[in-house]
Amino acid sequence: MPEEGVPLTAKDSLLTTDEVLRLAGLFVREGVRKIRLTGGEPTVRKDLTDIVAALKRIPSLESVGITTNGLMLTRQLVGLQRAGLDGLNISLDTLKAAKYERITRRKGWERVIAGIDLAIQLGYKPKVNCVLMKAQPSLISSTIRSYPLLGVRAFSSLSHVDERTGKAT
Repeated sequence: MPEEGVPLTAKDSLLTTDEVLRLAGLFVREGVRKIRLTGGEPTVRKDLTDIVAALKRIPSLESVGITTNGLMLTRQLVGLQRAGLDGLNISLDTLKAAKYERITRRKGWERVIAGIDLAIQLGYKPKVNCVLMKAQPSLISSTIRSYPLLGVRAFSSLSHVDERTGKAT
């Protein structure tokens, strides 16, 4: 995360529940069979469970997933599972709490790990997305080797980011 942070989008600029569902219906009519709710951060929406439940009622839609930073998973995942959530990707750039705080500029590493644990307990096989930082190759390979120990199904490297600036390199 850049030092200056990321500006939040005004609520009136976000898609409404009805707009999300209308767009999803249009996409499905055009042949889309899988929808993934991403961000910003989908779990900050109070209507996320309702959106997932409504999406699952769309005929021909095979899968509904989310990509999340994982901070709110322990509060929301049971409800999302009841709503029909099929899968989830969790962004986690490090297995070290102190480094997580340095990268994200906030606490919460323990909550993300607890969310991954809950997902596994509920029968999900979460995919972990990781933005690789410029680091020694040994750190990268040890991180990759550690994810299966958490019970995650896959590891995805998204790009390289400079830790100091938070910008892609």
